[in-house]
Amino acid sequence: MPARYLSELLTVQSLAHKIWFEHYPGIISHRQVSYMLEQGYSTNRLLQDVDENICYHLLYIAGEPAGFSAYSTAVATEGQPGAAHLHKLYLLASFHGKGIGSTLLRQAENQCRMLHQSTLALNVNKHNTGAIKAYRRNGFIIRRSTYTDIGEGFYMDDFHMSKTLAG
Repeated sequence: MPARYLSELLTVQSLAHKIWFEHYPGIISHRQVSYMLEQGYSTNRLLQDVDENICYHLLYIAGEPAGFSAYSTAVATEGQPGAAHLHKLYLLASFHGKGIGSTLLRQAENQCRMLHQSTLALNVNKHNTGAIKAYRRNGFIIRRSTYTDIGEGFYMDDFHMSKTLAG
């Protein structure tokens, strides 16, 4: 992997730590935030994500990293389009409420459309009300509720949401 990509993944890692600790306390415990960051944003995990064809996109505002998204796509089979999954979409709190997160989301949607994906799905914590409202404003619908054991006595209590991507 070229050094530039590793540098970008390390920027994602740094942003994730800032964003998660400014956003998630009050939704989940500090211990769970730390655990989930360790599980999902270690350098090895990020490199493995790239190996598994998860696409990361950094957002820069005024030359500084401000957020990121990550998604994966499914291979179209028998002429049927695939379904994409938005794994991550995070923005520094100072940029919330300005439409920037929606722009980042539309960028991921457009990339998925170009890759012939019919839907974009995501999971969001049930208590992350701001994100749920933002996803609904952008056309996502709650499809089901999930409760997933992630180890160490922690659980992800999420809504699974999706949106049809029109051609």
